[in-house]
Amino acid sequence: MFSKKCVQLFAVALMATGTFVGCDSKVGEAPPPPESHELGGTKCLTEVKPVVKNFIDGTATKAEVASGWDCAETAIQTFKRYVRGNSSDRYTSQELATFLEKNFLDASKNETIPVGLQVEVMKLKQIFVGGSAEYISKGEIDKIITLFGSFREMTVNLTPYMRVLSLNWTVSEANSIQTDVRYFEDANKEIQNAARTLASLIESNGRSYKLADFVVLMEQMGVFFNEKWDFPKTIAKYMPVVLKVKKALAGGDENYVAPSEWRRFALLGARGYIQYLRYYYFIKSVPETGTGYRLSYLSRTVEDVLSVFQDLVAEKPEGVVSRDEVNDLLKTLQVVWPDFKVSNSLVFEAMKVKQLFFGGSVDSFTTTDFETARLKVSRIKILIERFLPYYSIYGREWEPELYENEEAQKLFMESQFVLESTVREAGVLFEGAYDLQDLVPLIREIETLYPPKGESYADLIKDYMPMIIDVKNMILGGNDSSLRKANWSVLLGFAARFYSDFLYYDYFLKEQPFEKPLTVSYLSIFANQSINIARDLLAAKKETQFSRAEINKLIQHLSNLGILPEGLKPKSIDQVVGIVLNNILNNPERRLEGYVPDALNLSSLEVLRNELQVWLDTELFVAQTTEHWREEEGYSAKELQEILKKASVSTLSRQPLASGLYELLLTVQSPVPLTVDSEARVLISNKLQQKYTAKTLRQLNLYRAVSRLAVRSFAGTADRVNTYKGVNLEEVQGAFMALRPVLVEAGILDSKNMTFASSRFREANIFVPHSDGSTLASYAELTDLIGMIWSGLNINSMLRDELIKKCFNGNTDVKNDALVSLSCARASYKDSLPSAAVSMPEYVKFQKAAGKDEWAIYMNNIFKAAGYVPNDKNMALLEDISLAPHVIQYIEMIYARFDKNKDGVINTPESLNAFPAFKGILLELAKEQIESGTIKEADLLDLFTYILRYGKPPETIKEKLRFVLSWKGKREKWDVWADRVQLSEILGYIADQVTKSAKAGKTTEGLVNPILSVNQPAQQSQ
Repeated sequence: MFSKKCVQLFAVALMATGTFVGCDSKVGEAPPPPESHELGGTKCLTEVKPVVKNFIDGTATKAEVASGWDCAETAIQTFKRYVRGNSSDRYTSQELATFLEKNFLDASKNETIPVGLQVEVMKLKQIFVGGSAEYISKGEIDKIITLFGSFREMTVNLTPYMRVLSLNWTVSEANSIQTDVRYFEDANKEIQNAARTLASLIESNGRSYKLADFVVLMEQMGVFFNEKWDFPKTIAKYMPVVLKVKKALAGGDENYVAPSEWRRFALLGARGYIQYLRYYYFIKSVPETGTGYRLSYLSRTVEDVLSVFQDLVAEKPEGVVSRDEVNDLLKTLQVVWPDFKVSNSLVFEAMKVKQLFFGGSVDSFTTTDFETARLKVSRIKILIERFLPYYSIYGREWEPELYENEEAQKLFMESQFVLESTVREAGVLFEGAYDLQDLVPLIREIETLYPPKGESYADLIKDYMPMIIDVKNMILGGNDSSLRKANWSVLLGFAARFYSDFLYYDYFLKEQPFEKPLTVSYLSIFANQSINIARDLLAAKKETQFSRAEINKLIQHLSNLGILPEGLKPKSIDQVVGIVLNNILNNPERRLEGYVPDALNLSSLEVLRNELQVWLDTELFVAQTTEHWREEEGYSAKELQEILKKASVSTLSRQPLASGLYELLLTVQSPVPLTVDSEARVLISNKLQQKYTAKTLRQLNLYRAVSRLAVRSFAGTADRVNTYKGVNLEEVQGAFMALRPVLVEAGILDSKNMTFASSRFREANIFVPHSDGSTLASYAELTDLIGMIWSGLNINSMLRDELIKKCFNGNTDVKNDALVSLSCARASYKDSLPSAAVSMPEYVKFQKAAGKDEWAIYMNNIFKAAGYVPNDKNMALLEDISLAPHVIQYIEMIYARFDKNKDGVINTPESLNAFPAFKGILLELAKEQIESGTIKEADLLDLFTYILRYGKPPETIKEKLRFVLSWKGKREKWDVWADRVQLSEILGYIADQVTKSAKAGKTTEGLVNPILSVNQPAQQSQ
């Protein structure tokens, strides 16, 4: 390992300094035979080499190390006394080398000391004792003897800790770790003392040392030991980084260590190496000793590193590490590691982040910056310790299924609290402001250097930045893009809560079966937590509300980002926002008192919370009731009504649930059950025994919730809200007109369609199970209508898929304004309706039994009733025929409600029973004519049954005479007989009249004109 080799080489160099200069022989003379002469003290030198090895490995004793230095000191004294060089007062490096080769090295192996190594060792001699690099004087030998004394003390003191420094130590088990920690810190102190001693010894000689020479020294050492070491190449590779670090932290010339820099440089090396050892022993290599110990040593390591930087920069002449020096250092790393890339711009943006965390300037690091960072380490450690037990939860690696449900919930809730409190405290550690706009150049510069594989985050952030800034200003105040010091805790706290909410969804709701009670309970918790976040966001605002203007601004941002449909105009958006704020999220009592909040406030959130709770509590009741049911299992209408009545009474104390169950009871108390199949298609049949399955109950609860919201948002009197009487046409039309521009601009509604709401209102009064023909669309009628619309959309989706395959060759890019031939549409529908409309078994039987022409007539009229306008080309817009399933459902519902004998025909008695459901619409359409006396209200039943019998109102003189003479008032002669084709013709006729009236510029109220003058056939004939 590189670090271990460095320690070994340091020790070798240190010991070699003694052996190179303490030797024995008469230089220049032929050596005497070995057996005849050996100077005193030299025999012990043969024992120094293993001592050096043991010292490095950490197995030597203090006595052995001291003895080795004693031997070296004796040898050099002997050398000085007996050895003569070519000059009387000095010795060359070659003379020293020859002495070593003859008296210390193994002559049988022909070992020599390379000239290059001699040169590098003499450079070391210079920095320790001064003098020349060419020779060593006798006076310098005296200095060396004194130096050996310092080396002796230093190495003896290091001996007990060398196994730590040479990476030959191991940490004990957790129960002994405190002892190991004390031992390691003692080693830390000793190596720093050694560094100070060496620096002091070198400083006194006033010599510089070229750092590149150390690389050469290591290479020559390899030659001397006859080893093919790789680490000299590694040292050479990393030397440019060392030079830049030295310059940045110690100052001066990066290539040299000046005399005044030795102490800083030596301490930098010693303290830096200790931090590596701390990481190696207590963080990386140690067996599991507990997260606490690892974290303690990690924080201690970071703290010490920052302390090193602080101390070094404090003694640096400039007193700072400039941005240019940081840039140079990082660019050097780029040379060492080609994959590492940096630029001036990136460093500048990173310095802004440094300013946020450390304070200070973007131009430099100062001692104050490092001190600020160091003082935060212990606080960060405490925060991390609090955070770590829940790391697996935050990292999305947790498995809640391994716990009991209550235990999992408790543990997660604890993690939520810890995360929020921790990041809020972390926010206090931020030193200043940060301009959000700076995120864009920071991310862009990173992406320039490290191109992303997918979409550019910089572009994404740039697009979203205007909205982010506006949201920031709305919540935290201000009118700029800066996040100030006081903002960070608030911002991070909300970020933690949003993330916790996401995690809750991820762990407890994602991909979970919604029909399970536990999932519904979790959804209730999730919904309330989300609303609480919104509530606290409002509370953080000075005004405690988001104004209508602010919400419009946010929505406009979403529109600009392409999240909303294109073409939405600000005025249209504002109208929708107004409906949401002033109707949907406004308490009905306050709304009816005239309160117009024009803002999202705390009251709005409580309305939302209550409506969600009614739905969720009812959903939970359904889930618990049906938990163990089979798919086809269910209650009869009578059974379900009894259960709901009892449950409504028993849950009065739980108001949301009591409200939901009572409203569900109103829905179930119906002349015809509204049940659905597995595809949410309404089952319409007067022959099948229908059951309220789990799927039906969940769908009814959804329809109920939407209907409840509509009534509470738009009903004009408190009585109609509280008694569920519902809304009138004017209120429905008013809401529609407010929403219509957005629906048109979003492409959902045709721009010419002004009667969508009134048409749905009349359908609710006529064609749904609860239809009573009144002038109000009751809560129950709206619930039915929503269910039937939902069902019709599902059926149409199936029909459309098949139609596109058959009539458009499977082109998936077909729009609603595409034209399709009527014959192809009929053929496609004939093939796919039996399966798509399986929820209407009586219709399927009719289709299979109907003749080709009969069914074509039926379907053409259905298309007309849906919106198709006949033309010479017999082509229809897809949009115009998309309501065909809805029309079929309405016809089938008439038979389900009124065909009591189940023969597929509405006869006279059945028509009389059906009349009340249609009377209201007839009264509305004939209002002006009744007021003018053109017709009488009593005639409406006669007209209704006549239309059922003949498929249209009397228009010609002959038809009107027949009506007056043979039908009107002659109930005993009525022979009403209306099958499905007949009913389709009636609807087709009405559609034709609508088209004619539209072309003539008349309103739809003109539809009844052919009926209104039946009392005056003579006048009509004129």
